[in-house]
Amino acid sequence: MNLITPYRLTGIDKLHSLVEHRNRFNLDFCELNVFETHKQAYDFKLKFGGFTITSMLRGKKVMRLKGVDDFEYLPGETLLAPAETLLRIDFPEAEMEHPTQCTALVLDNSYLFKQLEYINSTWNQKDSQLKEWKINPDEFFLKNNTDLARISTRLLDAFTADDPFKEYQVDLILRELVLCMLKLQNLSELNKEHKTDPNRSPFHAVINYISNNLSSDIRIEVLCRIACMSKSSFYRAFTDEYGITPVQLILEERIKYAKTLLCEEEISIKEIAYACGFNDPNYFSRMFKKMENESPVEFRTKNNKISKRLSF
Repeated sequence: MNLITPYRLTGIDKLHSLVEHRNRFNLDFCELNVFETHKQAYDFKLKFGGFTITSMLRGKKVMRLKGVDDFEYLPGETLLAPAETLLRIDFPEAEMEHPTQCTALVLDNSYLFKQLEYINSTWNQKDSQLKEWKINPDEFFLKNNTDLARISTRLLDAFTADDPFKEYQVDLILRELVLCMLKLQNLSELNKEHKTDPNRSPFHAVINYISNNLSSDIRIEVLCRIACMSKSSFYRAFTDEYGITPVQLILEERIKYAKTLLCEEEISIKEIAYACGFNDPNYFSRMFKKMENESPVEFRTKNNKISKRLSF
């Protein structure tokens, strides 16, 4: 769970509305909105004129998008929306003491296309399966990684600072943000496609091998042989396309698998650690806490309570 540092809340006496009060920061090529909601509300509608990157900072929303099942939207998550997408939002838990807060970064389409054009014109395709960088409208929901959270925090700080070079700084950070977002989309696609088409590319074969061997010792040398690359080429190409090293990916997949096992009460934490390829249960607990901001026991307790509540 990688969180963006929240923006300061608006004083009660300065709120224009208790539902999606907006602080707006404008530049020539983009606009940053910081929304906060202080009471329960349902079916609030939003639409933006440019490509929009929204990120949750506090609380919980329920998003209702056309063609997609309703889903909870929480801190540590980012949502991408093409221009004129209708966002319908519920705030089932918002209150004065625990408001929701999110950002909505709206980019001029021409600015976004310019960034994509530059990335593609400088992209070295050697050792890569990726022929072109592009926005994938189907991969609109992203879990923040460390880079996305860090860049988004810097961007929020730059937008809200009183700095004569603000526009220049925001432009530089935005370029990082767009590239990071594209890499996360690539990784999300890879995670879906390898299950149905493991031989589509060497990297599809690599992640398919990782998913099928999470309980075992996964050696980088084996992954390099599957990808038919040297170790240095494999690391460079994989990190360039997906914004994460192979070792980081293995750890994330192990933790993801552990979360599914933790929902099964009859399996002990120690057994789960070994089942997910960790030799040391204490190390497993430390890594889980670091990545999820809660211990395996806390995760299990919380999710068991949710399951019991849904069963009634």
